[in-house]
Amino acid sequence: FALQLIECIMGKVAAHMGKEGDATPFTDVT
Repeated sequence: FALQLIECIMGKVAAHMGKEGDATPFTDVT
């Protein structure tokens, strides 16, 4: 259950950081 919440947050963060650079630690999570 918590995993889905984290994925949702990470997805939003990755969306913002993805614009600056794809080379982020969050890329491994998705």
